[in-house]
Amino acid sequence: MVQNVVIIGAGPAGLLLAHYLLRRDNYHIDIYERRPDLRLTDVSVNRTFPLSLQERGRKAIRAIVGLEEAIAAQSVFCQGTIIYQKKGKARRVPRQTPILTIDRNRLVTILLKQLTETSSPNQVKVHFNSECTAVDGTAKTVTLKPLEGDSFTVHYDLLVGADGARSQIREYLVENAGLPCSQNYVLDAYKSVFLSRLNPNAGVELDPNKIHAWNLNNKTRMVMVPQPENQLNGVIIFDPQTNPLEGLSTKEEVKAFFLENFPLFGQLMSLEEAEALLKRPVARLLTVRCDRFHEGDSVLLIGDSAHAVSPAVGQGCNSSLEDVLILGQLLEQYGDDWRKVLPQFSEQRVPDAHALQELSDYSFPRTKLLVVEFFLRLTLGRLFHRWFPGLVQPFVFDLLLDTDLPYSQVLSLNQGWIHKVKRSIVENF
Repeated sequence: MVQNVVIIGAGPAGLLLAHYLLRRDNYHIDIYERRPDLRLTDVSVNRTFPLSLQERGRKAIRAIVGLEEAIAAQSVFCQGTIIYQKKGKARRVPRQTPILTIDRNRLVTILLKQLTETSSPNQVKVHFNSECTAVDGTAKTVTLKPLEGDSFTVHYDLLVGADGARSQIREYLVENAGLPCSQNYVLDAYKSVFLSRLNPNAGVELDPNKIHAWNLNNKTRMVMVPQPENQLNGVIIFDPQTNPLEGLSTKEEVKAFFLENFPLFGQLMSLEEAEALLKRPVARLLTVRCDRFHEGDSVLLIGDSAHAVSPAVGQGCNSSLEDVLILGQLLEQYGDDWRKVLPQFSEQRVPDAHALQELSDYSFPRTKLLVVEFFLRLTLGRLFHRWFPGLVQPFVFDLLLDTDLPYSQVLSLNQGWIHKVKRSIVENF
């Protein structure tokens, strides 16, 4: 019997789940997204923020024929990070396994394109400009409000909340099904920054296959990630209580600030980008921690709806895509019996999601002394792992980025380091 699946949210996790379900031939899928269709706008205008896809995320994507290749064709493979400072030489941190970097909107566009080209409207429909406003778990209906026209109601056999950290589906479960859940803002605030990698007039050309980072101090830093066509997408990150851009009122002042504090990046910033940066709002990210990811046999949370984390170690999208991989394995194991699949999904993923929150918050240090220790541990971990692969595990970052070891195991192997970083943050911030 064909089951009606309603997915709220057409982000990477929701779209990849549709790809997975279509392989099973017994689902009709409707996806509802409150934003407009990205395919109808210029990708260069619709830039958002860069994502890094490592083994976890790429393994999930790899299960769909041709999808990884399509994404790789519009991505940049980064082979390490360069960390700059105003005085002294830049620090280079190489990677043996390249990281695939891509703008989030570009990734969504590829997933959408592949989905619509490999399925018929009888199998899956994507509805844009449709916001979820209510859920009735007893009647198994969802109410949606389109951008134009009256609200309407649809029936589901399975409802999937893939609608991000401010999920309407999760809020329904919190208010009506007793879902234990907590939300907190990430310590930092940020503004997006878009630069060219090249400025021939100033003689500046940054490496095309490296992530570029600059730590101004304990509370202000920049991370810029290569994109196709010689672009760098990234962020300036700062303490929301001490916004270094506050008080700047002209594009010339913004440009001067970056030339003074991030000289290389300042030479790559156009006055047009400086003016646009003035107008961009300061953003804060929410973390989400839930004690289960399902309700009964008919409601499921995946991705940021279930476990949004700090972007510090680049695992938000990877863990969301891995959710879909795990769910696909459980569907195969239990023959699409959602009464068994959903509880098993919560049992398997909740411990890893909680571990990932710890790893995201406390893997990378803020104090200078611990930063030195971090790179020493990273270098020695790589060296000893190469000499004694059966005895020595890589350090926490390499385990996160280069393997698909469960997050709970990564945390267990690095618990001492995580406690040390957590203690330093509590004492200094």
